[in-house]
Amino acid sequence: MGSAHTRAEMFTTSSPQPASETRSVSPQRLQAKRGRVAVLLNANAKRVNERVRQDFARIVPSEDLFFSRSFEEAEDIASTLIQRRYDVVMAGGGDGTIVHTMNNLIRAADRAAHGMVRPPLPDLGILRLGTGNGLAAACGAKKPIEDTLRVLSGKGPRARPLSLIEEVGGRVFPFASLGYDAQLLNDFQDLVAESQTDLSRAFHKSLPGYFYALFSRTVPKELQGEKARIRVVSSGRASMLDPTTDEEVPLAPGATLFEGVARSVAMGTTPYYGYELKIFPFAERRSDRFHLRVSTAGIPQLLFNLPSVWKGTFRSPDVVDFLVEGVRIESSTPLAYQSAGDARGQQTSLDLRLSPRTFRVLDDVERAA
Repeated sequence: MGSAHTRAEMFTTSSPQPASETRSVSPQRLQAKRGRVAVLLNANAKRVNERVRQDFARIVPSEDLFFSRSFEEAEDIASTLIQRRYDVVMAGGGDGTIVHTMNNLIRAADRAAHGMVRPPLPDLGILRLGTGNGLAAACGAKKPIEDTLRVLSGKGPRARPLSLIEEVGGRVFPFASLGYDAQLLNDFQDLVAESQTDLSRAFHKSLPGYFYALFSRTVPKELQGEKARIRVVSSGRASMLDPTTDEEVPLAPGATLFEGVARSVAMGTTPYYGYELKIFPFAERRSDRFHLRVSTAGIPQLLFNLPSVWKGTFRSPDVVDFLVEGVRIESSTPLAYQSAGDARGQQTSLDLRLSPRTFRVLDDVERAA
């Protein structure tokens, strides 16, 4: 089977790439908003126990402390946050909770506009209170109470814009995938749901639980299942990243980025999956595109190279990387789909683009200029 790299090279332009297209850009650091702060916690999150609730109740005024127990309640809270014009919302839970909060706040702001000026979105602080915490890692979140006290005192970190990917006509998110990594998430969540005791649930909702789901469920399905033929077409500007130098190679508008058998298509504007698995090492290279990664590598190859995969340094002819404004993905068979750590069923096609909506997130990570 030919590599995706060879396929993509057919569509490179003949003109040299402008310098502005090739340089890496550090995320812009902004002065964080100062003013009213709300704290929104997912009451169902793994680490939001009674002690955590009491700790937050001691430092946050009751009218500014919210607990969501359902999707409907979370939507109502988001409307309240927009109506009260909070400057900062500290959101606690896993990646799915944070992304649901983003989408709820966007919808609430749109509803409040009524054809007039849309209310501003609050800055978003991310509290490390979930299972995988990919977004929390990307923003340097530490201890939830200490992070919240810093923001309440006006000494919190600076903000930066977080670009998001958008399902055309649908929700926004910072990362997603089709294929075996999404299948692993589905298998992991099924395993947790089937747990009969608190002890087994605690084990399954952990990093060892992911590996147990991988070897007991995902790998057998991958070996026995039909291999999907996938076609990925750019719907805007795009470039391929040279697998040796990591430099951008521009592609013609509307280029077919990949066509053939693939195991996974993943995309992100932030580097990490859960547990600081750096699956998108180029996600923050530029703010006007997102990182798209197509993998034809089998699970055994990735496991053999797990340390470099985890650190984001793994390179192979079987893994090809792009920076894109938008893509259409088509698969010959239904593939498992996840966005921001939420299982989203199966899909045979997706239309994705860089969203015009962004959030300012509080970011405590020191980045090189």
